Amino acid sequence: MATAELAPGIPLVVYDDLKGTFGPLTDLRPAFALRSGVGTLCESIEAVVGRRAAACCVAPSLESLMREQGVATGAVTDHSACIAVNGRLLNPRALVDAGIAPGETLVDGNGTPVASWIAPKTPSTPPRTIAATLARAPWDLTSAVGATLEADLAVHRSGLLASCVARHLRPDEGQSFGTHSILIDPSAVIGPLCVIDASKGPVVIGRGVVVRPLSVLVGPCAVLEGSTVAERALLKANTVIGPQCRAGGEIGGTIFQAHSNKSHDGHLGDSFVGEWVNIGAGTDNSNLLNTYGEVIVRLEPDGGLMKTGRQFWGSILGDHVKLAIGTRLMTGTTVGTGAMIAQSTPPAALVARFAWCVDGAEAPRAFRFEKFMDTARAMMSRRGRTPGPALEAALRALHAKATGA
Repeated sequence: MATAELAPGIPLVVYDDLKGTFGPLTDLRPAFALRSGVGTLCESIEAVVGRRAAACCVAPSLESLMREQGVATGAVTDHSACIAVNGRLLNPRALVDAGIAPGETLVDGNGTPVASWIAPKTPSTPPRTIAATLARAPWDLTSAVGATLEADLAVHRSGLLASCVARHLRPDEGQSFGTHSILIDPSAVIGPLCVIDASKGPVVIGRGVVVRPLSVLVGPCAVLEGSTVAERALLKANTVIGPQCRAGGEIGGTIFQAHSNKSHDGHLGDSFVGEWVNIGAGTDNSNLLNTYGEVIVRLEPDGGLMKTGRQFWGSILGDHVKLAIGTRLMTGTTVGTGAMIAQSTPPAALVARFAWCVDGAEAPRAFRFEKFMDTARAMMSRRGRTPGPALEAALRALHAKATGA
C-alpha cells in the first residue's frame, strides 16, 4: 500500500505509551524522540505515513518541555477522528503495508497496540495483528541501525536526505568502495585520505558535516547535519552520529542523539549517548563480558536487573553527562542524566543522576544544581544555544527527585 493511501486527510497523532524501558534517555524526551537512524522514531513515522503529526501525546511531566521545543502536545481537537500511532514503532512501513480501517486497532505479536484509527461514530473492530516491531529498550534501537538506515534511504529521500547526492569519494578526498549507497550532501567537506566502506551497508554524510583527514567510515553508518569527524577516526558499522556532534577515536554500534562530544581517541561500542554529553580523551568502554555471556543491566536505581538479550552491549550515557579523561566504563554501565565522573577507577554499573564521582570520596556526592546549570549553559553556548525555562524547570525537578533536595 502506498504511503498516501494510509487514511488520507485523517490527522496523525504519535503517542508515548510509557511502556518502554529507556532509563535516563527518556528523562527529558518521550520515547518517540529517540534517534533511530537518520531521524527520530517520530520523524520516521511521519515520513512513512506521509504527513507531520498534528499532535503528540507525552507524559504530563514533559508537556511544557515539548511545547518549548515547538512540539504540539495533547489531543487533536479540531477533528473528530485521528490515526494514533505508538511512537515506539521501529518499522512504520509495516503499518502502511497492513493498512488500517476506521475503528480498527493494529497490534504487534504480543498484543501491544501499534496504531488505532479513532473514529467516534464508527464501531470498534477486533484488533488485528501485524508484523510490527516496538522498541522496548535502548539496545533495540542500536541493534536495528542496519535495517533502519537501509529503509531511511527511501523514507527520508524527499525530506532529511533531500539534498544528498549519491556518489563515491573523489581522488582528493580518498577512496570509497562497496555496492551499498553512499549519500553525501554537497555542503559536506571531506578531507584527504579518507576511506568509506559501503560493502555491508549504506553511508550517509549530511549537511554541513566535516570529515577530517584519515578518517574511516564503515557502513551502515550516518553522520548527520553539522557534525565533525575528527582526524583518524574510525566509525564502525551500525553507528549514527546525530546532529551537531563531534566524533573521534573508535566508535561502533552506537547512536549519538545530538550535540555531544567525543572528539578524542578512545573506544565506545554498542552504546547510546544522549545530548550535551562530553567524553574526555582516552575514555574507553567495554561492550563484551570476559565470559562472552548475555549482558545484564540496571537502568534505574529502584529497578531490577534487566536482561538485554545481547552478547554485545556497552553503555547508556544520559543527557549532560561529563566524563573526564581516561574514564573506564565496564560492560553494561548506565550513567544517569547530569552525572559527572572524574575518577581513575571504573564507576559503578549504575551511576545515579547528578552524581559527582571523584577520587578520594567514599561515595559519590550530588552535583549541586546551580553548578550543574553553569556547566550546562557553558557547553550549550558553544553551539549557540541556551537552556529555556521549561528545560531548566525539568532539570531542576529531576535533580530534586534524584538527590532528595
